Amino acid sequence: MSQQLIEIRKRINDYSKLKFPTKQGILFKKSRYLKEWRNRFFVVEEDILYYFDVEKTSNKPIGTPLGIFNLLKCSFTLVTNEKRSPLVFRIQEENGDNKDYKNCLISCESSDEFNQWFQLLPQIKQTMDRKELLVIKLQAMGRKKLQRLKYKQLKESALIIQRFYHLHEGERKLARFIYNVIKVQSFVRCFIDRMRFKRMKEEIMVIQSHFHVIKAKNRLEKEFMRRRIAQELLSTEKSYVYNLKLIIDIFIRPLINFNSIEQRVLSVSEISGVFGNWERLYKINSDLLVLIQLKLDHWSINQTIGDLFIENTDSLFEYTPYVTNYDHSRKLLDKLTASNTNFRNFLDAAQRDKRSKYLDISSFLIQPIQRLPRYELLLRDLLKSTSTQHQDHKYLTKGIVKIKEITMYVNDQQKERENLSQVIQIQKELFMDNIKLSFSSATRLIREGEIKVSKKKNWNYMYLFNSQLVIIQKKDDKKLVKEVIQLEHLAIRDDNSNSGCTITNDSANDLLINSSNNLLLFSSPSSPSSYSYSSSSSSPDLSNSGSGGSSAVNTSSQALPIGSIGNKFTLIISSKTEISLYFDTPEEKNNWFADIAITLNRLETQKKNFEKSINLQTIN
Repeated sequence: MSQQLIEIRKRINDYSKLKFPTKQGILFKKSRYLKEWRNRFFVVEEDILYYFDVEKTSNKPIGTPLGIFNLLKCSFTLVTNEKRSPLVFRIQEENGDNKDYKNCLISCESSDEFNQWFQLLPQIKQTMDRKELLVIKLQAMGRKKLQRLKYKQLKESALIIQRFYHLHEGERKLARFIYNVIKVQSFVRCFIDRMRFKRMKEEIMVIQSHFHVIKAKNRLEKEFMRRRIAQELLSTEKSYVYNLKLIIDIFIRPLINFNSIEQRVLSVSEISGVFGNWERLYKINSDLLVLIQLKLDHWSINQTIGDLFIENTDSLFEYTPYVTNYDHSRKLLDKLTASNTNFRNFLDAAQRDKRSKYLDISSFLIQPIQRLPRYELLLRDLLKSTSTQHQDHKYLTKGIVKIKEITMYVNDQQKERENLSQVIQIQKELFMDNIKLSFSSATRLIREGEIKVSKKKNWNYMYLFNSQLVIIQKKDDKKLVKEVIQLEHLAIRDDNSNSGCTITNDSANDLLINSSNNLLLFSSPSSPSSYSYSSSSSSPDLSNSGSGGSSAVNTSSQALPIGSIGNKFTLIISSKTEISLYFDTPEEKNNWFADIAITLNRLETQKKNFEKSINLQTIN
């Protein structure tokens, strides 16, 4: 949409805003992309051609202009290769030096109306050109007349001055005297202005000196704040490392020593399950503490600290195992506390130790989870107190980005583990012929819900994973698997589409499905999660639909009866095997269809990326 059209839509939000139209009427316009003829209400005002959408019942223009043409830049040609010829002409607008053309085809119902429009539009350009020439001529005539009038006035003034000059010599001398007085006054005013300028310059210099003092004071305050935040970073790091060491001295090593003297409180696997890679975290942060301490020991105005977090924080990625294991660690800790009396007594004794400040073990185990976000907050505070001219400003900016990337990576790994745990829990609940089903390729649940399968009354529930579909019979608390479909061998067909389009895992980069009732558009595999859906009966707007089975559909359509074609699509497993799925509402069917299609597209993208990496490795 051009900037000119946006401005016109702000000014003309309704057809009634056009007060003096030259000509108006309903014509047929061929759409640029769908190549369909549609009714549009065209209006000519001055040198602009507007066209509006038309209300189907009353044929009145509605809404803002759909588009405009600047008739001064347009050319008009007859079109003979259209079905509506000879009542078709083309409007083509040239867009300045870019040589970009905007054009469309226009058709009329009658030859008289066609002749009127085809003759009128070129005439407007000629009329505006003649009008412009006439305005230029009128302006030139006005200037000449004004010049003659001024010359006449000047001449009359000169004659009057000459007459008075000759008749009143005394007045002439008085005028000379007044002139000399005015000249003296001008010299005096110049002298006074110089003195004022000198005083003003002195005052400005005083103000500037005060300003520099204030600026230096603010710079000094910022430097004090930088030093204070850096000291806070150091003190919090010392406290954190001390607590890490405290856990090792009070909890981990005593528990390991108990095992060596055959007074076991916890097994080695249980100790590892509760504390994870705690000793490795202590080593990482001890090294980081030494570097921070070195920076603070040699602190100066030009000291940098952001480069430390750019070059020495790759080891923080090792927080990932601890963070992903934290929920399991808490549950295991609660279980051992409740069931193991020796461990409970050990925790009570450790809590009474003065070094722990009488805090329980949970207060220490949460600290590594909170540390990475704490780094980002401290660095942001340090960045606020750092001048943009300071060398550390760019280092802090990059350091914040580095810490944020590490935090996001750790959080993503935690989410992946949660997704995998959810899938494993579902797998434990599924049975096939009284044998538990297990599959390793499914790592994420995308959608689940009730369905109805043609000719299979007991098949009433379906799971969509990232690599397969599982259809089950859900009765009471028992979930019996009826069909497992690998997505790499699956195709889907929308039975609501008159064109009978089918989506497979070998889809092209851009997939466009058109039908009389719906339009489903998928983007390229580089962004497979983006698509839109529109329908004549219902208009849902879907975005990122593959987020764990959540529905993001708004519609006003009525639910269709089970078995209606609007609530159905088909899974094509092979040339001889198809499964028809029915849903309670069109919205539910659209959500399932979209999620399966997006998942197929993602699998295809992953497959292509894998093949590309294999080819690169082969070349290297």
